[in-house]
Amino acid sequence: MKGSARNQINDRLVIIPVAQDLFSAVSTKPVKRHNKTVLVGTDEHVYLFSPYESVRDRCVYNAPFLFMANGEPWLEANDYLMHLLQHKHPINRPTDEARRKASRLLDYAMFCESEGIDWLDFSARLPSGRPTYRYFRHLCNKGERSAAVINQYTGTVYDFYKYVSKYCHKHLDLKRVDTVTMATIRYETQRGKGSKDVEVRSQTRRKPGPSEVPIGYIREDGEDLRPLTTAQMNGFLGEISKAYWSVPERLILLFALYTGARKQSVLTLRMKHLDAFNESVLRKNGTYCLAAGPGTGIDTKNDKQQKLYVPKQLAEDMAIWAFSSAAKRRREKMRAAYTEQFPDLPPMADDDVYIFLSDQGNPYYLAKDDPRYPVVKSPQIGQVTDTLKRKIRRCLEDYDFPRDFTYHWLRATYAYQLYLSLQPLVDDGKMSFSDQVGIVKERLHHESVTTTENYLKLFSTLHERLAAQESWEDKIFGSFDGELYAKD
Repeated sequence: MKGSARNQINDRLVIIPVAQDLFSAVSTKPVKRHNKTVLVGTDEHVYLFSPYESVRDRCVYNAPFLFMANGEPWLEANDYLMHLLQHKHPINRPTDEARRKASRLLDYAMFCESEGIDWLDFSARLPSGRPTYRYFRHLCNKGERSAAVINQYTGTVYDFYKYVSKYCHKHLDLKRVDTVTMATIRYETQRGKGSKDVEVRSQTRRKPGPSEVPIGYIREDGEDLRPLTTAQMNGFLGEISKAYWSVPERLILLFALYTGARKQSVLTLRMKHLDAFNESVLRKNGTYCLAAGPGTGIDTKNDKQQKLYVPKQLAEDMAIWAFSSAAKRRREKMRAAYTEQFPDLPPMADDDVYIFLSDQGNPYYLAKDDPRYPVVKSPQIGQVTDTLKRKIRRCLEDYDFPRDFTYHWLRATYAYQLYLSLQPLVDDGKMSFSDQVGIVKERLHHESVTTTENYLKLFSTLHERLAAQESWEDKIFGSFDGELYAKD
């Protein structure tokens, strides 16, 4: 993007750091609510009152605000953006999506201005002469965006016009904005079969269907992954035990490997969670049960309640790190930065500080109950795991280690090792296959048993393939002279 265009966007899409009382109503009489305030610059008997009790809940942080080319606010667009934010609970009100939609609307407005188009004029007899159709043709001809992204842009514009036609310009005929038909789609997911009615817009491009899952992999959370073999896992463990790996790097990797937790759970562990590692509650299998999910301070996928089973040795190593002088220095840096950057936020209790912090005291992942979560413009989302992935690939590139390894593979590896530990019981008839599925499903926190069964099918074929390979190698190389082979 050219500098002048970038500056124009920056001038016309303004991010308001704190928009307070954005959803308040106005009254000329005093109201019986604690969060009333006199409206600045008006008669003293004009009041604002909000449906929210706390000052923090009445604020919208990093709110997008759009301007027209003449410098005046784009009233309809700003009203639409505030409408999107107003219908979110304060806890779930980060403005990332609203800012993305604001950027798309600004792109549409700038196109209309460059072509001399009135964005409200849909009087053209042919659809090809109307603003939205011309914009869709522009996006397609420009060739800079994928079909999925083009559909996001035109979808935002259409939703905006739906709002405008309902609340701002009721004379606007939505049928002239886009040609929309209703269709029933039938689908089959891991939860079963179903159908739903959807809108089909003409201003969309066909997206390529999902790719086939490669043989030997399983798709979870949109990522193709497979477990490390036992040999690869041992190589991995040997590598991260070396001195050039820091203790927190090692623990972040080991926690995923030994519990199956996702990165948002690993990186939102707090100091208070160390209290769960008390030998009085140690389970017979040598693990501690740690509750995760809403109300615990540990984030989980889709905010589901979970139980993480932490091996005793891993728990002890985490406690040693957490109370080390190096970890204390990181927490001190975090407190100093927190006080300086967020003086208006309530102080963070010592028990709520993250176990894993960067050298500068920054969190690797911002939990949803963190006071900073709604305030910061772009919360951290665990980018450190990509850094660790690249480091592992680089250190093990000369070995038989998968080049497409990612952090999420550690979760699959945990599941595979659990499967291997249970399989002898199944083979001996001491455990049923359904019991094995149930245990793996519970440990991986799968909603659908089909997902777990797919895991076990992959594990079964992997186990049989490795067993066949080991048998073949023993047969081929077993007759070789050991000394001669060693000399090679």
